[in-house]
Amino acid sequence: MLIVNQPAFNYLLENLLTGLGYPAELIISTDHLASAEKLLQQHLPNLILIDLSLDQTESIIFIQRLKKFHPDANVIVILAQHQTSLLFDAIQAGALGYIFHENTEAEMLNNIKSILRGGAPLHEVFAQYILSYPVKSNQTISSNPLNKPAHLTAIEFEILNLVATGLNLRQIAEQTSNSLYKIEGNIKSIYRKLASLKN
Repeated sequence: MLIVNQPAFNYLLENLLTGLGYPAELIISTDHLASAEKLLQQHLPNLILIDLSLDQTESIIFIQRLKKFHPDANVIVILAQHQTSLLFDAIQAGALGYIFHENTEAEMLNNIKSILRGGAPLHEVFAQYILSYPVKSNQTISSNPLNKPAHLTAIEFEILNLVATGLNLRQIAEQTSNSLYKIEGNIKSIYRKLASLKN
């Protein structure tokens, strides 16, 4: 399902999804959150792309409601690259990944593929933002007891720190002697832990 109010961008996303093997006739599109809610009562898509520029606050609430009733739905948010705090809110609401309006088609495709194979994307600025939140490795003591921290495994904490320094996920996989699949899976785990703090 595509929830996008820009026809050209909607067309681009439809092309990307059909390229991934989604039959065109099964791709549902709408440009309103209200109609999306009605459509979701009749259909249960495994992939939902939602443009947060529709209505930021309502979009976050929509994701929270959706994940409550359909916890296995793969929700990907679409937003501008500088909207880091909004992206964090979306991840806490239950989004599993994101694409930026500024991304190339190849970058969008890579992020969608990552999510569909059980992983999640992560870029430098967002890793830095997550680290500014009370997150900690299970091997350390929280320095900020007033805020409930996200308890990360040692590898999750290491991935955040390495991405924050500018390394891409392939470089991190090589440096940590892990598969790219495992690195992406750990990022998805980080996102789920952030979402659990909100619930």
